Amino acid sequence: MAYDFNPLVNNQFPTIKNRFDAINPATGEVIGSVPECAGVVDDAVKGAQAAQKAWAEVPLFGRIAKLAELTGLIEKHGEELAELDVLDTGSPRQVMMTDAAFAVAFMRFQTGLAPQVLGKGGDRWTGDNIHFTMPQPFGVVARFCAFNHPMLFSALRIAAPLLMGNALIIKPSEHTSLSTLRMGEILAPHIPPGLIQILTGGAAVGEAIVGHKDIKRITLTGGKNAALAFYGIAAKHGYLKDFTFELGGKNPMVIYPDANTEQAFQSAVHGMNFYQTAGQSCGSTTRVFIHRSIYEDAKKAIKSACESIIIGDPQDAETMMGSLSTRQQFEKTLKYIQISKDEGLPLLTGGERLMTKPLDKGYFVPPTVFYDVGAEHALFKEEVFGPVLALIPWDDEEQMLADVNAVEYGLTASVWTQDIDRAMGMARHFNTGTVWINGSAKHFPGFGFSGAKNSGVGTEENLEELESFCQMKAVHYFGAEGRKNVEIGL
Repeated sequence: MAYDFNPLVNNQFPTIKNRFDAINPATGEVIGSVPECAGVVDDAVKGAQAAQKAWAEVPLFGRIAKLAELTGLIEKHGEELAELDVLDTGSPRQVMMTDAAFAVAFMRFQTGLAPQVLGKGGDRWTGDNIHFTMPQPFGVVARFCAFNHPMLFSALRIAAPLLMGNALIIKPSEHTSLSTLRMGEILAPHIPPGLIQILTGGAAVGEAIVGHKDIKRITLTGGKNAALAFYGIAAKHGYLKDFTFELGGKNPMVIYPDANTEQAFQSAVHGMNFYQTAGQSCGSTTRVFIHRSIYEDAKKAIKSACESIIIGDPQDAETMMGSLSTRQQFEKTLKYIQISKDEGLPLLTGGERLMTKPLDKGYFVPPTVFYDVGAEHALFKEEVFGPVLALIPWDDEEQMLADVNAVEYGLTASVWTQDIDRAMGMARHFNTGTVWINGSAKHFPGFGFSGAKNSGVGTEENLEELESFCQMKAVHYFGAEGRKNVEIGL
């Protein structure tokens, strides 16, 4: 079956002749086509502006009711959308089904948070004057989604801007657009024309969206280079923009000798997200710092755990790990494996693409682990975004902490120890947005997900995400005495 969806523009699905192939990365087969939408961006923005004016007048609880309806529709079609993601990403079916369930749960979580978005700072009085802040929508906002969790990210990006009274443009990754385009078909009959626009394509559509004068607020889940490009596009067009960036990471896990080593070594494998996305996760703990006294035990346990992962057809219920999602990531992963070999790093397991039929037709690379990685090696500091793990021995705590923080990224970190004071001290000293203590690779809605350094700007998955889709307007009411005395105030 060929999937040849069209974009959602003002609740219509215009036929776009300029298209590119959608590839199943597990088989190499063409499964459909995706439209290049740069030519319809302006029409989409105009339609979104018209829809937003009316939508902003809908009372908050009316918007909440509409979001509840849309969430129910996504839940109803969750399996269908997950199946498209399996075809499009090469990730195992059970992983994409979990994505669908989490998307629905998170949309409901954000819908429940919406009434808490109040004015900043509360009411104030000067004499009989009243001062307060009023949250106002931006208007039209745009959200760029990453390729590794297509349906999940697109669904997660809907609730906050709409609840706050904005209209929304969703731009999925050009590599994995099918589920988002299908979501547009599902939602269109249930939304005002233009409230949600879904535009696909590559760099041209991205530049048209980011450079548009009527889109002030933009979020991106992606890489540092894309974020820098967004700044450049905005500057080139002469517009100030409000950006949130959730970017990459070169995330550490530190294992102390007093840790529950059996659990810690399993977590080193789990934290790499081999099972979910073949290591294609910004939060993966790709550098494991292991105390030298337990280093050899760790190598044995991690090797055994990696080699027990069943790699195969993403549609097979037994499959634990699928393929990489794009040719670009496949080639980048193989490049870093070769660089690491050329640098003389010893290989613990993996290290070659899978050539067993029928996997030889897809982008399959097994869990790959190099050990004795040092600060001079590429794997120490450069993000692969693939199934490549670096093991790093340590004995000096001060030097280890310096090495942990000696990279440009600061997204997540994990520490394994039974000493709570030590754990809390490490949590303070990790220069990251998220820290797991005796755990890894879990998100807890409400607590935010954000990055330090070059891992991002802003936060998501919490109340602050909803607030970020408002502009706070200060309102000052002059009472009778205030109108008489114009000197009150600064």
